[in-house]
Amino acid sequence: MSQINGNTASVGEQKAPAIKGHAWFASYLFSNISSGLTSPLIPLFVVIYLHANVIDVGTISSISSAASVPALIFWGNLSDRIGKRKIFLLIGFFGSFLSLLLILITTTIGMYVVTLIVFQALAMASTPVATLLILESTVEKRWPSVMSSFNTVSYVGLVAGLGIGTLMLNLYGNRNSHFLPELYVVSAFIYLFAGISAWILLPEPKKTIPRYSQKLSRYYFFRTVERVRYFPTQVIHTISVKKVGKKLAARTKLYIFYTCFLMFGFQLFFIPFPVFMLNVLHSSETDVFLMYLLNNIASALAFRLSGATINRMGVSKSLSMALFSRVGVLGFATFLAVFLVGFRFSIPLAILSYTLMGFFWSFISISWTTSISKLAIPENRGKAIGYYNSFLGVGQIGSGVVSGYVSYSLGYGTEFLLASLAVLIGGLFLVRFQLRMNNMIASDDVKNTKLPSY
Repeated sequence: MSQINGNTASVGEQKAPAIKGHAWFASYLFSNISSGLTSPLIPLFVVIYLHANVIDVGTISSISSAASVPALIFWGNLSDRIGKRKIFLLIGFFGSFLSLLLILITTTIGMYVVTLIVFQALAMASTPVATLLILESTVEKRWPSVMSSFNTVSYVGLVAGLGIGTLMLNLYGNRNSHFLPELYVVSAFIYLFAGISAWILLPEPKKTIPRYSQKLSRYYFFRTVERVRYFPTQVIHTISVKKVGKKLAARTKLYIFYTCFLMFGFQLFFIPFPVFMLNVLHSSETDVFLMYLLNNIASALAFRLSGATINRMGVSKSLSMALFSRVGVLGFATFLAVFLVGFRFSIPLAILSYTLMGFFWSFISISWTTSISKLAIPENRGKAIGYYNSFLGVGQIGSGVVSGYVSYSLGYGTEFLLASLAVLIGGLFLVRFQLRMNNMIASDDVKNTKLPSY
């Protein structure tokens, strides 16, 4: 979701070319359906189709995330340099279509890694331009309503994709390894529809808004859904190759480091957990898709509640509640992996744990982004959010390899215990820092910061 504060357009403001209706949102709907359909597939494909282990799942997840980092920065900077947006959207959608078709000749781990790298390198072309393209095609006073509609359509697409995957597997695919490549092919053709609809319905904006302009410094995306292997599908600010504004303050860098470490801890749980479900609890592919679906739904349902809670309780208390609740869920996952493997209701309990992790994410995401926005000086706010997005990706990359080897060598109970300890330690440091923020920020009180209504 995005924080958007409505500003009335100034007299004489040049209006951007309005696009009648919201038909152009169809491309984002299709792309997010495809994203939802593929989001749980790495552990399923590696374990069931390629007959590999959790080390390979962790390593491939890290490689997939790592490929997206330079691609996101490259495409964002190239778009800014040439002043075009739509072409990058088309590269992302049509490139995703072509790259996912490589799955038809993928029979080894190496070939699968190449497929994912090519996919990430091309798919990321659409990510840093999507939001700017929308804003540049709309008069400023309509940004709040248009972005709200866009976010709703995008999220509906994500949930729909997970729902379609759950239904398809339940009907045709459980423990049928040959069905998994077909899901990738279906996802590829949905990306093709996204590209065609964007080509037809979305004209190139007649004005360009610099990514780090003061006008956009107060606009940014919250990560409503916790992406497991790569960046969110919508960002405005990325790391720039040019020197933009002043250097980040030491306090901002430290806060970003803490969020990076906590993301590392979270992913120690998220990356191997589907493999634990498959190999230890002997769940079906449908169970894994359902688990992802409920996690995403819980995160979205909590989003409005989290904004109201942070307004009422303040950032520090809300963040503490969410982080240490996650520690409790991770502790329960450890107990489940050690003592409840043969329990009759172990699979429903595992799905519940994954769902609860999603519920608390909205509180964490809003708290983090709001705090970084307040810590950064106004002209550097976009830069700070760009580094925050990038370093969350760094946390994801580091956790992949570690989680795979720990799970394989020491067991899932040890892995989930390690995740619990990492989040507990990181949470204690971050909450302590959060409580001192009011003294760090002159004239700003984070606790009294009013968030917009969602």
